[in-house]
Amino acid sequence: MPGQDFLFKSNKEVFKDIFLDYYQPLCHLSSYYLENEDEARGVVQEAFIKLWELRNELGQDSNIKNFLFTLVKNGSLNVLKRRKVLLKHHNKIREAEIHYQFESLSRINEDYLEFKELKEKIDVAIKNLPEHCRVVFEMSRFKEMKNREIAEKLGISQKAVEARMTKALKILKNELKDYLPAVLFVTFFLP
Repeated sequence: MPGQDFLFKSNKEVFKDIFLDYYQPLCHLSSYYLENEDEARGVVQEAFIKLWELRNELGQDSNIKNFLFTLVKNGSLNVLKRRKVLLKHHNKIREAEIHYQFESLSRINEDYLEFKELKEKIDVAIKNLPEHCRVVFEMSRFKEMKNREIAEKLGISQKAVEARMTKALKILKNELKDYLPAVLFVTFFLP
């Protein structure tokens, strides 16, 4: 195996041969997990960097192929975990924005006709949500229940709650897109 010479000589040519032998299969493996070629190439590059850094620590009986495939698999899984965390935070931020915008509108003095009309548009948009989305939205926004609590109350999974909330927010955003500047004005400039 070409990797054995590599371990003892630190020969750049042997490293190049290993790179050429395994780069494409490793990219294919990472792309299978990530469904993104750029991210996959990044994971594979990190694996080869790690191999180069550890070249003098690997034993004579080390299996370079298994080592690289394990690094790429673990690196790909780590990217997926980071994506999941980012998506969770992104959804929470979007939910919070709508929540605070709606709360701001709820506190507006009814003497402002434009704001009253806007609040009515929001109420209609909420009422027109599909039943399963409306129930989840109202429990979250008006009863301030956590996703876990909603899931237990409705007998569904937290993933289903998140999906319904995401769908509700998407519908509301689309329904209220013409009023978004007014909503932002109310949110940022009025108490």
